[in-house]
Amino acid sequence: MTLSPEDKVIVLASDGVWEFMDNQEVASIIYPFFLTNNAEKASESLVRAAFKKWKEEESYSIDDITCIVVFIEIK
Repeated sequence: MTLSPEDKVIVLASDGVWEFMDNQEVASIIYPFFLTNNAEKASESLVRAAFKKWKEEESYSIDDITCIVVFIEIK
């Protein structure tokens, strides 16, 4: 994959995040943290949101929820 100047964020996440969340939902969760340049808080917020989704969808089990959020700037 070739990154371009329009690319701003890389999200590496386990299926525990993607099971009940799509790209747009993930982007809307992490975008406010992009504006403040706080990738750590973006990751924490994403994990919390994924956990909440699991509780709503399958209250009897939760898959592993792991993510890394990286803010990038390509010149």
